[in-house]
Amino acid sequence: MLFTPGPTMIEQEVRDIAARQMPYFRDGSYTSMVSELTENAKYLFQTKNTPLTITASGSGVMEMAIVNLLNAGDEVVVLNCGTFGKKWVTMCQAFGVKVREIVVPLGKIPDLNELNESLKGNIKALLVTAHETSTGLLNDIEAIGQLTCKKDILFIVDAVSSIGADVFRMDDWHCDCAVVSSQKALACMPGISFIAFSEKAWDVIPSVTQPRYYFDAEEYKVNISRGMLPYTPVIGVTYQLDYRLKQIKSLGLDNFILKHQSRADVFRSRMLANGVFSTFVERPSNAMTSIKLPDYCNMRDMIAYINDRYAWHLAPNPTGDSSYLRVSHMGDLAEADLLLLAERLEQAADHLKNINS
Repeated sequence: MLFTPGPTMIEQEVRDIAARQMPYFRDGSYTSMVSELTENAKYLFQTKNTPLTITASGSGVMEMAIVNLLNAGDEVVVLNCGTFGKKWVTMCQAFGVKVREIVVPLGKIPDLNELNESLKGNIKALLVTAHETSTGLLNDIEAIGQLTCKKDILFIVDAVSSIGADVFRMDDWHCDCAVVSSQKALACMPGISFIAFSEKAWDVIPSVTQPRYYFDAEEYKVNISRGMLPYTPVIGVTYQLDYRLKQIKSLGLDNFILKHQSRADVFRSRMLANGVFSTFVERPSNAMTSIKLPDYCNMRDMIAYINDRYAWHLAPNPTGDSSYLRVSHMGDLAEADLLLLAERLEQAADHLKNINS
């Protein structure tokens, strides 16, 4: 069983969709599906603009955001709350974009007054990670959007593991670009991501001279207007996403998010009940819980215990900090699964206490 923050557990009916015979992706039945998928993606992002379907990982659409919106020499602010905030820094630098980096201690809420002060001067954009998956922190995108909307600054958001698990309202929160991937809260196979641009962002794109071909947003925009994707997609995953977005529309986005919140609440309540564990982040996402471990435990030994005995998988922390453990609440997981994991994590802690004392 996967308790990892992507890929996640996928229910059988969704797995079966990718096993069907694939159609020709220029066929009318496929392009009709893509058009419906696109409309439902608007609902997912909570935007009136048209999301684009990209065959790429989350890193791919992050790069797509940069090469379509930022020129070499542009100055940006990046909010670095962990590994994926740092990725924005290194990706911008790879394309010659100048970065003012705001580094936030792991698990801590950023100081919005400090962030606001950093936006003074000739700043072109602010780049933020909604859910910093390396720690479990959920940034206040609504409040940050209030800062950027008062200035002539693009607000670019990595929402790869947040959309679907946490409330995200692209238009209302003044986001100019947002991205999400198939293998996170949407619980489909990896391979497809969505990227959405605001009208303000679309106005900027023609003036950007970064070299781009596969990630040229204008090429995708021309094609999506007729239900076409310019390059061969991961067809099976697009059908999985079509199923998932219809399911979300039927259930209601708020209710889909509430499922993640309920799992998170149940797991956290159980893990914190005996006083052995504590919370690692100040403002956690529904997508994941990061548990602060007692001194006699470390992340890698806990993961090894669970994997060796039960063949269940937890992801190591990309930050390298072994003092906390990440547990995903995304995908086809029941509250009972998370309660059983909590019990087994307590067993692991007791075992490590005994051998380390």
